[in-house]
Amino acid sequence: ETHPRRTPRARRGAGGYVTMPPWAPVKITHVILDLDGTLINTEQLVDEVVGAVLRKHDASLDTKSIRNAIEGVRGMRPLDGSRIIIENLKLRKDGAADGPALTAEELLAETEVELNGRWGEVNTMPGAERLLALLRRHEVPTALATSTPAKYLSAKLASHPNLLQHVACVCTGDEVRRGKPDPSIFLLAAERLGVDDPSCCLVVEDTPLGCQAAKAAGMRVLAVPSIQNFNLYSGHADELCRSLYDVDPARWGLPSFDDWRELVPGMSLDRYLPLTTPIRMRGPVVKGFGRGSKMLGIPTANLDVAPLKLQADALAPGIYFGWAAVAKEDPRDVGGSVYRMVMSIGWNPFFDNAKKTIEPWLLHEFGGDFYDQELRLHVLGYIRPEANFTTIEDLIKRIHRDAEVAKTCLALEEFAKHADDPFLVEGLVPN
Repeated sequence: ETHPRRTPRARRGAGGYVTMPPWAPVKITHVILDLDGTLINTEQLVDEVVGAVLRKHDASLDTKSIRNAIEGVRGMRPLDGSRIIIENLKLRKDGAADGPALTAEELLAETEVELNGRWGEVNTMPGAERLLALLRRHEVPTALATSTPAKYLSAKLASHPNLLQHVACVCTGDEVRRGKPDPSIFLLAAERLGVDDPSCCLVVEDTPLGCQAAKAAGMRVLAVPSIQNFNLYSGHADELCRSLYDVDPARWGLPSFDDWRELVPGMSLDRYLPLTTPIRMRGPVVKGFGRGSKMLGIPTANLDVAPLKLQADALAPGIYFGWAAVAKEDPRDVGGSVYRMVMSIGWNPFFDNAKKTIEPWLLHEFGGDFYDQELRLHVLGYIRPEANFTTIEDLIKRIHRDAEVAKTCLALEEFAKHADDPFLVEGLVPN
């Protein structure tokens, strides 16, 4: 049974007037989803493992060269990608200049051993289960089109065995002669869905190569990038959203989410998305880039991402609100209390960070810094995606607006009650 065709829904623009997307009218009846980097967060694990194997065969490779090599094949079938990486990096076994060339099969076998023992670490992408639930609830016919070979699929989904239980059909990379960026896998998905007109399909993809394949299949393409260079998606995506939280299916004539809330219903442009499961994280305050206080006048208390990878991966890059507590552990006397906070997590497009950061701003005037003291964060809601700004003044203005949204949200009973969460207050010595 196909989803009934419908006229695209209008949405209210920044001035409150009704607008339609520039590609309207469209009649999307089916959705096709990618897997890696779209529904499950395998990309970081694969990057880590493949990078280590590449260094084994060429210790001279720097981080940038490895990242570029891996990102250049992201979205391809594993064997196809391995072949291109070897060619581009001119890899030889164990780095011996006069040794035999490394084969794609050998590179894949080495990475497979390590990955097979670690697929259980893979989490769903933030917002993935929410999107799948919406499509299931409204009976939108949905397919999976993944470059992953069938023999790896169950291992990748070991920690989430029910994720695809309501997906109408699954197409894997070993079922087609040519992988992405060839359109074959998307055309196979459309065929299995019983679709006659590919333009009625909306593809959600995270890689430029995947978007290129979907566009070549004649489908509409929504990109949720796993690569920070958004220019690579130009010409291949009809819409780009920074995370699945920001996807608005109504722009495509599909059912809309009903969990976004306005601060003042019907009267406010400021919205927030309560998290289904609050995220808790703790760690010592570390030194950041020094720009929060010096450049922005907004002192942040940064946390190290590395030991908090599990929690950080559960949050899409963006701006959040919640509560924070600083343990009172030294004579500087800044701890012992719970504070409102607004937090940025991600790469901060304005400053083009090279690595992911966690930068909470505690909405309180402190008498000094508190490096190395334990900071506890209880993250409750999402405000907006990361964004770039034309001027630093615009950035500062937006951050202060985010703080006002956070304060308003945290005054609501559903969020205010979390200030007494045992995770925050246990062991605190009040000032």
